[in-house]
Amino acid sequence: MAPIFTRMRKILGWSLLIISIILTVVSIVMASMGEFHYGGGIYVASQVTWYPGLALLGPEIIQKSKDFWFSCKQKIIAIFK
Repeated sequence: MAPIFTRMRKILGWSLLIISIILTVVSIVMASMGEFHYGGGIYVASQVTWYPGLALLGPEIIQKSKDFWFSCKQKIIAIFK
């Protein structure tokens, strides 16, 4: 049962992040056209979807960060050897 919930959590998290990115781009376009109120409102909506998406993908983000840090650390050690 847990893998089903994990898959649903990942799908929902990635969906929220994608929606947030799209809304951010739309808000920048709206603001550049002079519609600052609409652009600002859409930007707030993008932030409302960004943070729950990050929370849902927390374990994956932490693991990727650890992998990236380990890789960078190994490269730096290899340079100074």
